[in-house]
Amino acid sequence: MKIHFSSFWIPVLLLLLAFQPGEKAPAISQDPRLMSVAWFTFSAEKEACYLQTYRLAAMQLEREMESNKANPLQPIIITDLDETVLDNSAWSAKVLLEGKDYPDYWSDWEKAARAPAFPGAVEYFRKAQQMGIEVFYISNRQEKNLGAAILNLKNLGLPFADSAHIFLKTNTSNKVERRNAISKNKQILMLLGDNLADFDGVWEEKINPEERMKAVMDRKELWGKKFIIFPNPVYGTWKDALFGYRKVKFGQTADSVWQEALTRYLNRYMF
Repeated sequence: MKIHFSSFWIPVLLLLLAFQPGEKAPAISQDPRLMSVAWFTFSAEKEACYLQTYRLAAMQLEREMESNKANPLQPIIITDLDETVLDNSAWSAKVLLEGKDYPDYWSDWEKAARAPAFPGAVEYFRKAQQMGIEVFYISNRQEKNLGAAILNLKNLGLPFADSAHIFLKTNTSNKVERRNAISKNKQILMLLGDNLADFDGVWEEKINPEERMKAVMDRKELWGKKFIIFPNPVYGTWKDALFGYRKVKFGQTADSVWQEALTRYLNRYMF
């Protein structure tokens, strides 16, 4: 059964269903996460961005399949889940409203199995299945919540929603070993993610923002072909690199950290 909701109300409904009311939080207007969370939660531009990217990815997938048809190995796609396939903006809104941060409520959100799919995601992965391409999901969700992850994907109608195709976090968040295990004797046609570490182990290293950008340009021929990336201004290793990989919650980040980073950037483009 397919139920249609306005994209505006999906995060709101999920928030009301998945959580009990929390304690009163300080004003959110000073929280640096506000605009990025609001963009994910309310903007029609987000909807368009995901529809566009998945549609272009599907077109490219046909080309990749054609150019690799002589390869005898099983073609596969490896994709991230959160902020690539699954929209967690309800959880983001919850912690923002209460002045909290990860890992607050995250396990509860995983267990709720109510994250909606981004526009275009289900259609893209179903198309891949119809083309004879196997889909594997690598996520840093908790292994103990595998059953909830399977249920979440099944409820959305995503293919290959089973324990043989979903690889969650066990001892490390590093995804290289899981990718290597999956791709042994298979050909990866496409990788999808919202974080650079979803694509290559070089971004698992603690390198600074400039080195991360250089690594992107060193692989410029892969973007839009084998590598399909989605925007995530809410969280990720882009922020970790900016803060020197210190465990700093957004709400506790001193103005000086932001000012230093922005000033360093501005100095390259003085006007």
